[in-house]
Amino acid sequence: MKKAISTITILVMICTFSSCGGKKDAISYNNEMMTIINSEEQHVNEMNVAMQSKKYDDAEKVALKWKDAVSEDIKKVEKLGDFNGDDQLQKAVLQGLQGYGKIVSEDYPKLISIRKSNSPDSEAEQTLLDNINTAFENMANGVNVASDKFEKDYARK
Repeated sequence: MKKAISTITILVMICTFSSCGGKKDAISYNNEMMTIINSEEQHVNEMNVAMQSKKYDDAEKVALKWKDAVSEDIKKVEKLGDFNGDDQLQKAVLQGLQGYGKIVSEDYPKLISIRKSNSPDSEAEQTLLDNINTAFENMANGVNVASDKFEKDYARK
């Protein structure tokens, strides 16, 4: 009986160790990274609704909620770590999230302030809009390039 217990214990330990710290699945890893970065789209949509309806107090609330969400998403990506030593996708997603963080903590508050003021500055407003749109485009391109490369590098053959 003693030998059976120790054999079972060893099997449980082997299974535990092999499931922890083992290699990650490329498809699941990529999907998880894309799910995190794509969750920012919800906040973009909420911000667009608030700004287009000229509900600037709501836009400020969206910005605060979004800023917190970006911080949480950055923590999620950092916790996921690299993919078996390859950190290219992780770095691209982190860079994209940091870009969203900059937009929501710097650009949108300025834009909201301009739109709330009684004497809006159309040139500054347009500059901010251009910066925001360019940043969105650059972030999307960076993540898409990294994701495409990741999929190519780890596609099952």
